Amino acid sequence: MANCGDCVVEKMEEDRDVTTGGAPDAAASLSSADTSWDLGFTGNYTHGLDAKGRVIIPVAFRESLGTRFAVCPSPDFRKIAVYPLKAWVERRNEYLALCRKDAEIRRILDMFTKYSFVDSEMDGQGRLLLPAALRAKLLGDTRDVDISGSYDHIIVQEAAKSQADDVSFGEDFPDVYAAVARAQKLQ
Repeated sequence: MANCGDCVVEKMEEDRDVTTGGAPDAAASLSSADTSWDLGFTGNYTHGLDAKGRVIIPVAFRESLGTRFAVCPSPDFRKIAVYPLKAWVERRNEYLALCRKDAEIRRILDMFTKYSFVDSEMDGQGRLLLPAALRAKLLGDTRDVDISGSYDHIIVQEAAKSQADDVSFGEDFPDVYAAVARAQKLQ
């Protein structure tokens, strides 16, 4: 009978890429042809708003957004969110389902739909015109914004607020491992 160390070695040998004799190529595993990977929107970029209120959508986000998407408030109503249309519909449907259980959610749904601009699109240079109502409500007169991935959507917020959020995260979660361990115990 093989000991545990032998089993691990055998498993590693099974996983080895037979064409190169080495470990499987991670980049090949994440190819665009492999639809089993859904990495969502990841990364953070800083851009400026132009005089018309347009922002450049980073190239890394454009394909995942698709040609039809929604610009609306973020889930906490403090930032601008850009959702692929399918993800926006899912968010709206979550609010609709909750309305049946809690009447206050109706007000949230009303504000969400009031400030949702569906069928938004980028111009040929990858710029998105942020609706004036959302800019005024959530960005004020700022010109520098951070554009960040938030799994199923993109967040656009003032660069200064984004930096403050980063500082707050470090203060709120000085021990990330402890926070994760607590959450795992709740499962």
